Amino acid sequence: MAKVRQAKTEAEIKALTVGKVRKEYNLLAEDYNRMLEQRVLLCPKCNEYRSSYLGTGTATDFYRDSRWATGWFPVCKSCLKLMAEQRSSHREKSKECKESVQKVLRFMDRPYIDSWYEQCVKNVNDRNADNGVFDEHPSAFGSYMRGLNSLPNFKDYETWEDSDFGTTISIDEEAVEETKIVKATVKDGRKRFGNSYSDEEIMFLENEYKDWIARYECSTKAQEEVFIGLSMVKLQRHMAIKKGLPTKDLDKAYQDWLDAGNLKPKQNTMDAFSEAQTLGTLIQKYEEERPLPEIDPSLKDVDSIGKYIDTFFKGHICKVLGIKNNFATAYEEEMKKYTVNPPHADEDEDSEAIFAKVFGGQDESE
Repeated sequence: MAKVRQAKTEAEIKALTVGKVRKEYNLLAEDYNRMLEQRVLLCPKCNEYRSSYLGTGTATDFYRDSRWATGWFPVCKSCLKLMAEQRSSHREKSKECKESVQKVLRFMDRPYIDSWYEQCVKNVNDRNADNGVFDEHPSAFGSYMRGLNSLPNFKDYETWEDSDFGTTISIDEEAVEETKIVKATVKDGRKRFGNSYSDEEIMFLENEYKDWIARYECSTKAQEEVFIGLSMVKLQRHMAIKKGLPTKDLDKAYQDWLDAGNLKPKQNTMDAFSEAQTLGTLIQKYEEERPLPEIDPSLKDVDSIGKYIDTFFKGHICKVLGIKNNFATAYEEEMKKYTVNPPHADEDEDSEAIFAKVFGGQDESE
């Protein structure tokens, strides 16, 4: 339920400072704009303002109905549910039956389909039985409306005059299963896609998204955005086809998303998506998913590359910077092998002896 602020009384306004008056005015103007934009609608049954989303979104508290100027049936879902369950408040127990549901559907000018309602009652009873709950009058109206608005089996049933009170309609069990509103899935879907979609559309989007990530790797934000975009365009395309609208632009948008993710059939290999990633991302992927096995000791540093790096790179840097450590010592010892030292004469040594050593002459003592 949308909370709408009430205007301040004259006494309350006098007690406000100028800054607070401006703040209260902005808040009140915000609510006023929400009403003008019909993001909140007043339910004439409960006399409460409730949230709705127009344009590309859908109502959260109202059923869609294009026959009304707002695009939604004016009475909120909560009030219609109470009417179908024959309750005056949520504290009372449900007394829902076929007759009460038919009365509400006639009020809404929506069709009653007996076989679908019985299926909904059975689904609710089965779910309650799994939870150890027995309800003499299970509430199946909400489930009935979700299926009526989403299942393709009922696209030709629009008004009360299209009602079917006994003819068996073939219902796709898989389609029914897919439209069951799973609270956990809806919660995850709204975090991912926002609140501008109905429960049925969120289920569609979340299931489509999970189908993508089950088939392809999704380890980066960019990949996640691609799959979200594909899911949203597919929902828009599905809705456009249902309304008989052209889908040329949506088809192109879908192909663009496939291109962005390298997901077209000609690009569709298990590692195609990975090839579009950065080198750092690929290295992380290989380290986490396909690490190299431990190298055999006999094959470690066969060409002594590690020793060369330690000696001539690390050792040389340490020598230049005046750092005394094992690398610098190893560098000095290695450089001695390639160092030529000039002859050094002792001051007390005889000059003739030095001459003999240099030029090969004989000493006089010989």
